[in-house]
Amino acid sequence: MQQKLRLVLGSKSRSSWSLRPWLFLRHHEVPFEEIVLPLGQPDSRARILEHSPSGKVPCLLQGPLKVWESLAICEYAAETLALPLAWPLDPAARALARAMAAEMHAGFADLRRELPFDALRKPTPKATGDGAAADIARVLALWREARSRHGQGGPWLFGRFGIADAMFAPVALRFHAYAVALEGPEREYVYNVLMHPAVQEWLDAAAAEQPQDPVPESPAERTAEFAVAADAAEPDAAVRRYVDDPSEIQESSLAETQRDLPRPVPADAGKAALEALLAPRAAPARPVPAPLPVIENQDAEQIPVDLVKLRSFILPP
Repeated sequence: MQQKLRLVLGSKSRSSWSLRPWLFLRHHEVPFEEIVLPLGQPDSRARILEHSPSGKVPCLLQGPLKVWESLAICEYAAETLALPLAWPLDPAARALARAMAAEMHAGFADLRRELPFDALRKPTPKATGDGAAADIARVLALWREARSRHGQGGPWLFGRFGIADAMFAPVALRFHAYAVALEGPEREYVYNVLMHPAVQEWLDAAAAEQPQDPVPESPAERTAEFAVAADAAEPDAAVRRYVDDPSEIQESSLAETQRDLPRPVPADAGKAALEALLAPRAAPARPVPAPLPVIENQDAEQIPVDLVKLRSFILPP
């Protein structure tokens, strides 16, 4: 029997590195126990050292095993739990995804310093130096390259949600928090990250760390100023779903979609409009799945596909 996973995290309002593996595990609905340690306290490092040999968060614990680095945690989970498409299958896409994740891991020091991660920050522009501006331009160029070359299969950097998305998700939150000017695919990508249910869950938990806030924001209020790509004047415009379910159509008519995301709220919208926006919507009808394929041998005996072996072909050797 596999031992349970425990993930040691820092404060959710401050720890961007903790968000990365947490989001990857939550996206794949992997069960794990959270150990959240407040950062910035006199005893923070001592408490972290009780779990993490590096004295930093995050750290994944499984029995005697300790994995104390975000990218390594994601890869360990993908390999041991057979999580689908952690890296793209196409060699060129996979090489780009790994290079982007490694660059995110080791680079963008000016961006980190000038635009520190703050999950509770009200979106407000902030002047940046040349170094941070160059980092922002580089991130946007990477996103555009990934989406244009390999993103046709879905709304994420390489179509389906993977480790590269987990690594860049905190940057998307930074861009939103500091009102970085975005357009085109980059704007759509930040919107999809913000609207991911697990990201909203993280932001709600971050807000709960600050009990002095009397009225926590709902997901719709939190992203009210963030416009979708489709123009409201064009009801038949195509919009992208944030879902990662291959049985669902990735694009559909705005008038017909059953998307369960809160749409942007106009600046003058009142309480009634907001309640209507958050009202439950009927679930879309799903197509009946096709029967499992069979393989015939020379004697015409039907042999069912071995789903365990089929699913094991997820990550390259």
